[in-house]
Amino acid sequence: MQNCYFSKSGPSSQPTVSASLEQAARRLSKTLASPRRESELILSHCLGCPLTSLFTEPARILEPAVQSRFDAFVTRRLAGEPLSYLTGHRGFWSLDFRVSPDTLIPRPETEALIRAALHLIPDDHTGRLLDLGTGCGTLAITLAHERPGLEVWATDQSLRALDLARTNACALGTPSIVFCSGDWFEALPQGIDFDWMVCNPPYLAEHDPALDQDGIRYEPRASLVAGETGLEALFRIIEEAPRRLRQSGWLIVEHAHDQAEAIAHRFDANGWRNVAAYRDIGGQAQGTRAAW
Repeated sequence: MQNCYFSKSGPSSQPTVSASLEQAARRLSKTLASPRRESELILSHCLGCPLTSLFTEPARILEPAVQSRFDAFVTRRLAGEPLSYLTGHRGFWSLDFRVSPDTLIPRPETEALIRAALHLIPDDHTGRLLDLGTGCGTLAITLAHERPGLEVWATDQSLRALDLARTNACALGTPSIVFCSGDWFEALPQGIDFDWMVCNPPYLAEHDPALDQDGIRYEPRASLVAGETGLEALFRIIEEAPRRLRQSGWLIVEHAHDQAEAIAHRFDANGWRNVAAYRDIGGQAQGTRAAW
């Protein structure tokens, strides 16, 4: 963490931490549910300080450069840019991931996939796991942390995403993950197979109205949109995965709530067994797991 940069003194007309936060919160209250909290997180990032510094020194004066940057970030947040892209970080599970506009922002609902995987992978398992379309490395790194005996591989088409995933892996203590560049299974060398596969693929349709929502419209479209129906990537993975799975290996995929029936049918049609949905905290199907 960098040192905080405040002016030690100055005319009363200069902005203080408290005044700047109040003004930003008023602006953000027009569109956000937690304007004060988001203001605090943005200012903390601009200062390179922990949040506690804002609370212990509310009367300290901000340097003009910091105030200018803070105002610019608040304006970007008002326009709908995700907070995680502004700060460059997002918490997931028990870890703090670096993120960028080259990757999706890790979402709380994807933690359901982690829980589903951990339920199936024994604590002392020493097999090989693959994360398809790893993005910033969320699934691969989290599972490597939770099951350190696993040999973990991860793929992505985006070289920038892979660079960020490697950075996260090193920063979060899992540098042994093998990262491969390419389109799904085509990224892998011949002769490598797996006991476990996890994937949070694109599963929105091309004309899904969610793509126009604030936040989502800033994320990489290729990581969100699968095609005309939204099922294209999921169906391809279900059909191609058996060639890379060991006997009795498992595939776990995230998908939309209303895709569960179609995904179950595709698993069944391709000869998978033990097909079952896993659910989010609200009880809705968040994904599906199946054994080969």
